[in-house]
Amino acid sequence: MAQETNKETPLKVLVAGGGIGGLVAALGLRQQGHDVTVFERTDLAKEFGAAIHIGPNGHGILKNLGIFPEELGANQFEKFADYDAQGELKNLMDLLSLDVWPHKWVGCHRVALHEKLKEKAIASEGSGIPVTLKTGSIVVDVDPGSSTVVLEDGSKYTGDIVLGADGVSSNTRKIVVGPEIKPYGSGKSMFRFMIPREAIQKNPRIAHFAQYDGCMTSWHGEVCRLVMYPCSNNTLMNFGAIHPNSMSPAKGEGWDQGASKEKLLEVFSAFGPQVKEMLDLVDSSTLKVWSLLDMDRIPRWYKGRLALLGDAAHPFMPSCVAMEDAASIVALLPRGTSKDDIPERLALYQSIRDERAHHIQASTRRSGQDLGEEEKRQVDWKNSCQYNFNHDEWQNSTKVLQEHLRTRTGPRI
Repeated sequence: MAQETNKETPLKVLVAGGGIGGLVAALGLRQQGHDVTVFERTDLAKEFGAAIHIGPNGHGILKNLGIFPEELGANQFEKFADYDAQGELKNLMDLLSLDVWPHKWVGCHRVALHEKLKEKAIASEGSGIPVTLKTGSIVVDVDPGSSTVVLEDGSKYTGDIVLGADGVSSNTRKIVVGPEIKPYGSGKSMFRFMIPREAIQKNPRIAHFAQYDGCMTSWHGEVCRLVMYPCSNNTLMNFGAIHPNSMSPAKGEGWDQGASKEKLLEVFSAFGPQVKEMLDLVDSSTLKVWSLLDMDRIPRWYKGRLALLGDAAHPFMPSCVAMEDAASIVALLPRGTSKDDIPERLALYQSIRDERAHHIQASTRRSGQDLGEEEKRQVDWKNSCQYNFNHDEWQNSTKVLQEHLRTRTGPRI
């Protein structure tokens, strides 16, 4: 994402959080010529081993950074299969016939993507100053006026701008909007796990569930829903099993709470025998469960020189919104940006991102409602996909910045 402009003093950027959103921002800002330090609370040795689906809007952002998901084993979604809870096929859609998006919609192993982002961000080769990654570093406080972060051990670091990408349990959010706005339970929890595709295909009673490459598959019950899609070159099937909170042991906000196969099968006991036979293939040691959270719309995305992105601003939102947040910030802080320009750039960032994120959040809530009869399940996901996928945030934010620079008075970068 680097731009060829004058080589002035780089901005010193401090990023709280080394998840996917934080690393996309860090890598992009490195490529813009800035000096970036990322503070990550974990040691990154136990990243959660699930898959994520990367929409065309996120795929384009990664390609701009020089990261190509296909090289990480990502596979394009080619079909969508919709089953009822008893395993009866209700709809099979050819997604390739709808492929009018600028980039592919793919499924990718999260660990592979996260590792590649980290590797490219800190690498000695490549454009820009290598990102400094400080693991085991929890940001507990930020002075948004001086861009100073305070770590749990009391150490302090000062930069020109701070990005709060510290996730759903964000400490930086409290500084921007106060402690009153915080995530709350959506009433849903989700089991996450993977099953080798070969294990499903070996069983003739359930092999049809995994017969197609690149197939996004769902099973809908009255109060529970199961979603499956492949990653790792179609060799692993990633599952998300959504259900009411009351039916599972999920507690708190953690991503790594263990669960048992027995509990999974109990929660999905109303599903058909073939579906349960497939679920019985799960390895309990890899099974996780957590509560799905929601949060009210935040009134602002920044304070002083501190800006929020990703789950810190909008917990658990799909559609690569965290990547879009990061791309917007990167585009608004090109090489040569003055420290004095940061507050107005963050105001632009909020104006660009707030409405789109709110729209996607509202759409996500609607699509996540309990669905029963067939007609209730006809969510207009095509329009949702068009809105989510046909968007280039790098291009959009760059255009907004160019227009801003043409119309404002005062010094220009």
